[in-house]
Amino acid sequence: MASGAEQAPLNFSQRAAALISLGALLVGAYWVLRPFIVPILWAAILVYATSPLYRQLAKRFPNRPIINSLVMTLGMILLLFGPVVLISLSLAAESATAMQALKNFSEQNHTPLLEFLVGIPLVGPTVAAKLQTLIHNPEVLQENLLQWAQRSTGMIREWAGEIAKNIVKLGIALLTVFFLYLHGDALVEQTRRAGVRIGFDRLWGYLPAVTQTLNAVLFGLILTALAQGLLAGIAYAVVGLPVPALLGTATALLALIPFGAPIVWVPASVLLVGQGHWVAGIGLLLWGMLVVSWVDNLVRPMVISASTRIPFLLVFFGVIGGGLAFGLIGLFIGPIILSVLMTVWREWTEAPQ
Repeated sequence: MASGAEQAPLNFSQRAAALISLGALLVGAYWVLRPFIVPILWAAILVYATSPLYRQLAKRFPNRPIINSLVMTLGMILLLFGPVVLISLSLAAESATAMQALKNFSEQNHTPLLEFLVGIPLVGPTVAAKLQTLIHNPEVLQENLLQWAQRSTGMIREWAGEIAKNIVKLGIALLTVFFLYLHGDALVEQTRRAGVRIGFDRLWGYLPAVTQTLNAVLFGLILTALAQGLLAGIAYAVVGLPVPALLGTATALLALIPFGAPIVWVPASVLLVGQGHWVAGIGLLLWGMLVVSWVDNLVRPMVISASTRIPFLLVFFGVIGGGLAFGLIGLFIGPIILSVLMTVWREWTEAPQ
């Protein structure tokens, strides 16, 4: 005889009511958490990527989970804000030099550049006339440069707005980081058990693909951006530009966005040519096209592809398409989606008949 503690199986109506109630709760939870989804995702990515460090710290101090979580969170804050503060101080010291260089550019003899542009068929004379107007009217030049800068940074503000412009969301992300460090293992285990109960236990087998892709995208994105900034900064210093640290830092930041680095080195090349430094200007342009952009457009997808066994073209589509669809965080979400999809595809197609 069944004991009184055992529950009778649910009939169809009860199951339907339970599913509807669960669906309503999930929809309600989504609308409640909707303003915090992006900070939570960023926190999850950061904690997931740094979880090996946390586990090493937890092994060393096994009975201090709160202190361990606090140390990791403070380390994350220093990692995020420390370089920004140092770079800001350096850039503030060089901003005056940049403005003086812009003023000197308007006072230079640009006859060689104008003659070169006039010789270009069709569009050359029009471009030369426009450039001559801007050079001889510094106010117009400054206004046009300001408008260009606003247009160029529009995509950056859109992609990074949730982090760079909203301090409250950044604080929420860091607070979430602390609690994910503190309760992350328990949350992962609960998620696994819930998946088993609802029949999604096979999805747990795709976790290694997510891990590999996330690590590859994170470190590939950061390392290639730093490499681009370093390579471009060296070139800026070699050709004699007055603010190599400022330009190199801007290149590294823009390199986080696909095809963003040319926003810096292309105008710098034009500036050198306009000052009569043809060899330096053309050399910087070729360096940017053949070295800096090569790192951005080929090395990063190749690093991700090699680490995840995803074809290069799919990684390229995942990075670009994810960024366009979801913003900056889409640079991670896009490759992860395609990675899991590729894993499922291989499982289906390589399974024995």
